Amino acid sequence: MKERTNHFQVQIISPNGLVYMKNALKCHVQSVAGGLTILPNHITMITALEISPVIVTPLKNQDDLDYIAINGGLLEVRDNDLTIIANMAIRARDIDDANAQMEKSLAENAMKQALINKDIKAYHMAEIDLKKALNQLDVFKHRHD
Repeated sequence: MKERTNHFQVQIISPNGLVYMKNALKCHVQSVAGGLTILPNHITMITALEISPVIVTPLKNQDDLDYIAINGGLLEVRDNDLTIIANMAIRARDIDDANAQMEKSLAENAMKQALINKDIKAYHMAEIDLKKALNQLDVFKHRHD
C-alpha cells in the first residue's frame, strides 16, 4: 500500500508536449459528469473532461492558483499522479487575449450565419468554437506572472 501524502503531482499534456507539471494540494476540473476536485490520496480513476479551465492549487505559492484552459480531454488519477491529456491546453499566462477575442467574434458571427442558413451542424460547430474562446478568455482573467 502506497504511503499517504499531503500533495500529488499534476501534469497536463497536449499534442505540443508537456504544458504543465507541478506538485499540488488540489486540482479542480469539469468532467462530463460535473465538477470534480482531486485531493491527495484520491482513488484511482479515469474520466472525460469538458472544455473548461483546470484550476490547480500548487504546493508552493498556494495563494496563486494556476489556471489552464483545455478543450476537453481525459484525466487519470493513480498513486498521487494526476495526468490530463488534452487536444489543446494553454496556461493563463500564455493566452493571447486579442486572438481569443477575435475567435469569440468569429464564432458568434458563424453562429448568426448558421441560423440564417438554418444549418444546425454549422451552428453547433460554431457554438463549440465559441465555448473554446470563452474558456480561454475566462482563464486569461486569472493570469499572474
